[in-house]
Amino acid sequence: MVWAAFGFNGQVDLAFLDGRQNSPKYKVILENHLMPFAENIGGRNWEYQHDNAPTHTSSATKNYLNSKNVTVLEGPPMSPYPNPIENVWGIMSRKVYENGGQFYSVNALKTAIETAWYNLEPEILQTLIMSMGKRVYDVLLKNRKTLNY
Repeated sequence: MVWAAFGFNGQVDLAFLDGRQNSPKYKVILENHLMPFAENIGGRNWEYQHDNAPTHTSSATKNYLNSKNVTVLEGPPMSPYPNPIENVWGIMSRKVYENGGQFYSVNALKTAIETAWYNLEPEILQTLIMSMGKRVYDVLLKNRKTLNY
């Protein structure tokens, strides 16, 4: 698995995850990847969005994020689509596997994923962030039910 996040002014370093994930492991990812990124972009004027996976919604994770004064943008249950990172995964997947790409080692696949991530055009990420107003509006119109983005 791969974890990533981005903001209007940049991207975190990717985290490649081994094994089954749980709240303690997720907190380590947040501490080592999200929080340094947040410090680098400066200020507290940002919100974090993740899906409703159990490791994300656990009391331990919520307490950790609260302790760091992180505001979490909540999404509708069972619908990751309002989250712009889902669009990024689609873009990256097309890049990684373009021209019928196949990988015969984990390292080769990781390298391709890193190349796709670090070569994303900032304008794409910014456009996705700018679309959040419409995404939130659409969620409200659907009474927080599943959306198809």
